[in-house]
Amino acid sequence: MSAVAPRTSVSFDELTLHYQPQMSADGSQVVGAEALLRVVKPTPRFMSPADVLAFFHAPEDEEALDWWVLRRACTDALRWPSLTVGINVSAARFRDRKFANRLMKLIGEIGVDPRQIELEIVEGAYISDFDAALANITTLRGKGVKIAIDDFGTGYSSLTYLLKMPVDKIKIDKSFVDEVGHMQSAAIVHSIVALARALGMKITAEGVETEEQQRFLRAAGCHYIQGWLFAKAMPAEKLTKYVASKTAAHRAVA
Repeated sequence: MSAVAPRTSVSFDELTLHYQPQMSADGSQVVGAEALLRVVKPTPRFMSPADVLAFFHAPEDEEALDWWVLRRACTDALRWPSLTVGINVSAARFRDRKFANRLMKLIGEIGVDPRQIELEIVEGAYISDFDAALANITTLRGKGVKIAIDDFGTGYSSLTYLLKMPVDKIKIDKSFVDEVGHMQSAAIVHSIVALARALGMKITAEGVETEEQQRFLRAAGCHYIQGWLFAKAMPAEKLTKYVASKTAAHRAVA
């Protein structure tokens, strides 16, 4: 289904998506990318993505923005058939019981493999409407779409929800990665990894900026890492070149 037209005077031409690579734990291969909202050219109205999100606060405007992001990211995903593309989705979409069917229709129109698409839901939003979220997630996963809990560990969700919801991946929040040199944060990371692996989930650590963090996270059992240690978010065209260079380098040493 086509994106809902916004009430506002905003043109989506003012917005774009950049993609931050997600790497294997050893850093040798690009396995995915997270789609991140960016402003094409900063203006007094839109200086940052946060300004955009604040502007689209009305429910119908937020819906229009969500569907624009989903369409754009699914279209861009056609460029990288071997990568998983993570797309942040607002909580409101998962309260809409028609969301899964609408998204599968969009995916079919674009022609992208649903197994490439990974919807990221922040931990608190993920459990705000259990029944609706469960219905949508069950349908989407049945079609091949992956589900990730973003910023895991920062909310107040019960582990009971985690046990009941079919989830493919947990993303460890940057706040824990920043402090892995401290005993408390290191213990939390080890606990999250152990929980995820016990439940058959993959783990991505976000905000990795140093080789020391990478070594710790790899040893702890994280499957994937994401952060400035490897690359900042970049336009789709640059990601294509980045993936090609990393693939060539990996083959050269394989």
